[in-house]
Amino acid sequence: MSIGSTIKHLRREKDITQEQLAEYLGITARAISQWECERTFPDIYMLPTIAAYFDVSIDYLFLSDKDEYEKEIKEYEAKYYDLWHKNKQLALLDVMKEAVSRYPSEYRLLVRYLNVIGWCASDPDYPLAMKNDAISIYERINSHCTVDSIRIWAKKIMVDYYQKLSSIENSGITLSDAEKIQSEMPLMQNTRDYMACFLHTDMKRHTSSQTAIAEMSYLMTNVIFGDYVYNPIYTLNERIYALETILKINDTLYENGGYGKNAVNMAYVMMRLGCFYHENGEKEKAQTLLHKSLALAKEIDAAKDSLVCEKGLLQGFSIEKERIPKLTATSLTETLENFIVQHKKIEIYT
Repeated sequence: MSIGSTIKHLRREKDITQEQLAEYLGITARAISQWECERTFPDIYMLPTIAAYFDVSIDYLFLSDKDEYEKEIKEYEAKYYDLWHKNKQLALLDVMKEAVSRYPSEYRLLVRYLNVIGWCASDPDYPLAMKNDAISIYERINSHCTVDSIRIWAKKIMVDYYQKLSSIENSGITLSDAEKIQSEMPLMQNTRDYMACFLHTDMKRHTSSQTAIAEMSYLMTNVIFGDYVYNPIYTLNERIYALETILKINDTLYENGGYGKNAVNMAYVMMRLGCFYHENGEKEKAQTLLHKSLALAKEIDAAKDSLVCEKGLLQGFSIEKERIPKLTATSLTETLENFIVQHKKIEIYT
């Protein structure tokens, strides 16, 4: 289909008249008719507005094979998740550069490319080098994308990215820039997962509630862990208390195991708490928890498909292994062992 035929198809799919579309665009119904009959074409400046109205990309308006278009987008998304899970940053960066060069106005790909840029920004060679690309992509998404989930995701990425840039001299970015974007994001109680808990009164509500609880425990663990492990303001005893609290809460929710999306997080919590115990002179407690951490890591590494919670408030809740956030390309067991033995110089007794 040409662009005129595509507009006609989208208009009928949306069940609106030529007059209604013309009113929205501020032009005459005759102009719409001329487009759909292939006698004239929309001015280029109108393309973003037309695409936004029908919730498609500008690329989509010009494509002749819509099924092939969607197939290619899904293939790029599949490559994205595969390489992300395998922690192959540079390979993923190349794939997403190719994806957005092929489909420069497809927001599903643009936001994932932006996420890869933010991910690579953990390497000191990348934040400044990719700054202009990141800002350009973010402004395109923020100004023209009509899908709220994509826009909010892009804001989250940019807050993290600007926070990294603010610590680099002469980057031109300050924490105020990150705070401005952060202030535009919705409050926690306005999020999709939270609102899903109140839509139904049947099993679907139970499933939504379990998903929200699992997500909240994941976020809470990240927040407390990140604050008490990396923030220099805390004493050793305060760090120990905080991580013990995380452990108790998750053991209550998940009934001592099967931590779902929080599984990798909990292996790190146990490992760090074990190291803190060792530092505090509690050697026996340290060994017990370090062994428990490594046992959980081995369980996660060995899992084939899903991790399922067998007991507790989240009984029956499961998550596919590939959806559990992973931090390194090496096995989790090897990563934790290296940190304990090489970084902390702690001997693990068998």
